[in-house]
Amino acid sequence: MILKLIKNEFFLERKSSFNLLYITFFAISCFMFLLFSFPVSKIFDTTVFTGFFWIIISLSTIKLVENSFAREKDYNIFDIIYSTPIDLTKIYLAKLLSLNLILFGIQLIIFLSYAILSNLSFQILLNISILSLVTNFGLLSLGILIFLLTNTNTSKSFLFPVIFFPLIIPVLINASNILYGIIIGEMSSLYIDSWMILLTFALIGILLGINLFGRLIRQ
Repeated sequence: MILKLIKNEFFLERKSSFNLLYITFFAISCFMFLLFSFPVSKIFDTTVFTGFFWIIISLSTIKLVENSFAREKDYNIFDIIYSTPIDLTKIYLAKLLSLNLILFGIQLIIFLSYAILSNLSFQILLNISILSLVTNFGLLSLGILIFLLTNTNTSKSFLFPVIFFPLIIPVLINASNILYGIIIGEMSSLYIDSWMILLTFALIGILLGINLFGRLIRQ
């Protein structure tokens, strides 16, 4: 059932004007802004890249979550989907997994672009991929819940990022620390605390989503 729901999510993603192409263009534009905002000597600075990278991903997360629900309303299927007797937990998990894959695709494009410039090894890219998937669960699960909490307010487009960013600061800081360590080749054991924080946010976000998604979506 969940696989079928994920397939439906990707079908809507392909049909919608709010698709991966536009979010990827947005992320790449932010990445290019990084290149033009610093001297040439700073372009390859790992600290600069890791900090900007997660800011870009957090902004992309906001757009992905907003667009995911917007396309359901554009196709007039929002009420149909969430008024059916199907277990809404499965819908939530399908949305979370599909958005994670889309966000990971965006991250992969950025990493491959950076790898071409910095000669990153395959092992480093593999470690970064694991970091991205874990971090994405925390960002997206919290993003979906906060969007639904602010969805009934007329100023939701303003409130969503205002509430979202302060809550994810620990995620961004620790993800940046781990990414920096991966790129410069430090041992993962030095970042156990950061990994635990990311896993905690991911698990808490998923558990809260499983328990609250149905109530929030029908409010």
